[in-house]
Amino acid sequence: MDKKTKAKFINQDFLYAIIGATQNQAKYGHKVLIDLKNKGYNVIPVNPNYDEIAGLKCYPDLISLDERPDVVVLVVGEKNAEKVVHDCVDLNLNRIWFQPGSEYEKAVKLADNAGFETVIGECIMVQTNKVKEN
Repeated sequence: MDKKTKAKFINQDFLYAIIGATQNQAKYGHKVLIDLKNKGYNVIPVNPNYDEIAGLKCYPDLISLDERPDVVVLVVGEKNAEKVVHDCVDLNLNRIWFQPGSEYEKAVKLADNAGFETVIGECIMVQTNKVKEN
């Protein structure tokens, strides 16, 4: 990932909406949330199945958020990925990070057609580790 892209997506002052956050510690939706939280990033879990994850209020969808996230991080399946991108279009949220396994063709194409800035197939946990190392 080049420095310009990193600067647009990785910043301690940004608010990250983790779509697909979960209480299931074996799943990446949990791992990503906890990793970023432990590194000092501002994170909001988003999943309609929970009221709270890791001590953080969990929201059912992007529309319900109290604050506008700077980056939307997708850790979801194909059907949900498309819906989230549509929500991002409706809310004019234009930075989406497609975690590995969430980079479904239709969702990525929707984001590209909307002119969004995207990261596709890179792991945010790995990339934020690299920021700490530099």
